[in-house]
Amino acid sequence: MGLVLSLVARKGGVGKTSTALNLAGAALQGGAQRVLLIDLDSQASLSKACLGSQQVETMRPDCSVQSVAERRRPAGDLIRETQIPGLLILPAHSDLAIPSGAALDLAGVDADLVICDTPPDTKNPAVRFALIASHAVASPMLPEALGLQSVSGVQSLLLSAGLMDNPALTFAGWIMTMRQRIALHELCETTMRRLHGDQVFSTVIPSAAAFKEAIAAGKPITHYSPKSAGAKVIREVWQELLNRLQAATERAAA
Repeated sequence: MGLVLSLVARKGGVGKTSTALNLAGAALQGGAQRVLLIDLDSQASLSKACLGSQQVETMRPDCSVQSVAERRRPAGDLIRETQIPGLLILPAHSDLAIPSGAALDLAGVDADLVICDTPPDTKNPAVRFALIASHAVASPMLPEALGLQSVSGVQSLLLSAGLMDNPALTFAGWIMTMRQRIALHELCETTMRRLHGDQVFSTVIPSAAAFKEAIAAGKPITHYSPKSAGAKVIREVWQELLNRLQAATERAAA
């Protein structure tokens, strides 16, 4: 099995689910044969996008990631195909509740990349559940005041998870999402870069209707509108992520 990446955020509505789906699409276009999305949010937005609302709303808990969290079945038994060749999902359901101390059993998973979409609450056990199994984590955030205020909560979570549960966990950085050409977003982005420097991705994901249209269609933007400016940005974010992880590996080996 390849890279396991978690996306975490303390605030909802930052484009985390959309980013998870879009990075999966970029990875597939970049040469990955199989990419698995794991939905750990009880809102199940990622699952609904990929499988359809009706299928998710009628899903039994034992057919979802709930069974993995309760150690009843390994992840490989519950994976479902999506409309995108090579894109798989381990779905959530509306009553998903990850027990404290649960472990993500990825037995039976054959994927080049696993992306975990977590709930927007760093105290939710589902977030640590994902981080313990991950090689790397990135945090999408809005360039707004509430986004900046959420940084300390994410940092505290990553510090505790890294020190106590997964010392090999790599923080890939902060990904600015839904950026608009307004003074507030420019100020907040400038502040983040001043305070956190290279930890902030150089590539910024803009606010664009195409991203909403793509997720409504259940497709990564790289597949929904492959020649769009949004698809180009997502491919750049994916490449920057790979570069960051490679640099972290080289630093650790030095």
